[in-house]
Amino acid sequence: MLPELAAAVAALRRRTFLVRWLELAATHVALALFGLGALVLYLRAFERAERGVAGWLGWSALALVSAAWLARRRVPSAAWATAWLDVHGGATGAIVTEGELGDSPWSTRVGGGLARARAALPGPRLDSALKRLAPGALFAALAVWVPVPERIVGPPPVVATALIEELEAELEALEEELDLPPDEAEELETRLERIQAEAEDGQPASTFEAIDRLGQRLEDEAAQALEAAQQAAEDLATASGHPELATAQEALEAALATMQDAGLAKDLPPAAKAGLQPGTLSLPPGAQLSSRELAALSAELRKALEATTQGLAAGKLLDASRLRAFEGRLAKLGEGFGEPDPAHECDEDCKKPGGT
Repeated sequence: MLPELAAAVAALRRRTFLVRWLELAATHVALALFGLGALVLYLRAFERAERGVAGWLGWSALALVSAAWLARRRVPSAAWATAWLDVHGGATGAIVTEGELGDSPWSTRVGGGLARARAALPGPRLDSALKRLAPGALFAALAVWVPVPERIVGPPPVVATALIEELEAELEALEEELDLPPDEAEELETRLERIQAEAEDGQPASTFEAIDRLGQRLEDEAAQALEAAQQAAEDLATASGHPELATAQEALEAALATMQDAGLAKDLPPAAKAGLQPGTLSLPPGAQLSSRELAALSAELRKALEATTQGLAAGKLLDASRLRAFEGRLAKLGEGFGEPDPAHECDEDCKKPGGT
């Protein structure tokens, strides 16, 4: 092969490598700048990092290496380069023949074609490469220099507002159904006010965390009230149906104490308060109720428990399945709630153990 042809083949292969490398490099660097720009933006926005974040963009230089590797794999073979030179040198076949046979009578006809082919060698297109690179470079520049607001955008404010309104309704239902201690009620209201203030100040992370904690606290309060109601219902069933008046009255007093401790005695109906010491949830000192009176008072208290738990469920503080389970248990226990005989008149004997 003539030295001139060998030089032209090498020049074409180098030029082809350069053109393809420039195209691939622009594309790869642009993609790298998009990815690294997103990382820089995340660090600035969520990690509050400013110093040194622009240095991450330097890793985009690795894209030049990947582009060179791919471009080298696409460099044409010597045979392909010879054919290209022949086509762009007049398509006489002299260059291809010279490439295949080496020194031959055709060698004298190669010079002119090589000159024309070398003049047509492809050159790098910088304008095309810059167009490919520009979007990624612009995004990376914006990620570094655009000011990041102090307040990070979180979930829409309407989400926090809706959750806070739901909390308000749940707290209102809890305070309406249960007789909460004043300090506990004040604590829950203070926590709700603090959540509202955080939401107004644009602190989504702490706001939603506080909403979850307070919501769980309200549900725990309701669950404890339900457990107390179940225990009180057990005692009321004993008070209504036990044959021994002393045991029955002890069960009634236990149920009253449980209801008092759990705050289940709020807004009792007048019929339930009639047999109790005024202003308290206890029987008058020394009182011994008859079986009829025990059954009547137990029935009224049972209705109050049922109404309270239904109110908690209506306020979305109790799961419907748990309420159904409680009502089913209450119905089963209700079989032991005696129905007082309206015609029965108590005397001193019926208030004694074993009386009616």
